[in-house]
Amino acid sequence: MPDIMAMDGPMREVLAERLGGVVVSRGRLHVLQQLPGLAAVGGTGEIAGCLFYAVEENGCEIVSLESFWENEGVGSGLIGQVRRIAEEAGCSRLWLITTNENIRAIRFYQRRGFDMKALHADAVAEARKLKPSIPLQSGEGIPIRHEIEFEMRLNI
Repeated sequence: MPDIMAMDGPMREVLAERLGGVVVSRGRLHVLQQLPGLAAVGGTGEIAGCLFYAVEENGCEIVSLESFWENEGVGSGLIGQVRRIAEEAGCSRLWLITTNENIRAIRFYQRRGFDMKALHADAVAEARKLKPSIPLQSGEGIPIRHEIEFEMRLNI
């Protein structure tokens, strides 16, 4: 399992660019380079994954989570660390948005204790106004239309 650490400025810049720079969730454009982040770093210094997040009011949003090493506990490790950060910040929930076609992510989050909180029907049409590069359908031909909100209630 790689070590999980807070991103420094240069690492944040490289990883934000690698992930496309911006993410839209619930009608809000997030500039990844401006957010705090965590990186999973292997013994040779290779980046195994990263997570960008935003703490606001009583919640911590996982804005972007990417594992470059599949099925090695990277995503779970990043979630565990951001959960600790959220609890220390006094957040009552850890939450995220994914889209309806992202079946792998839906499965991943549910297996790690997240509950489906809300379906935001046709929200991706609005998101495309902020980020026109969002495709109309997945590689499997599934239309990308809805945002699904997942949350984990925290015991603070």
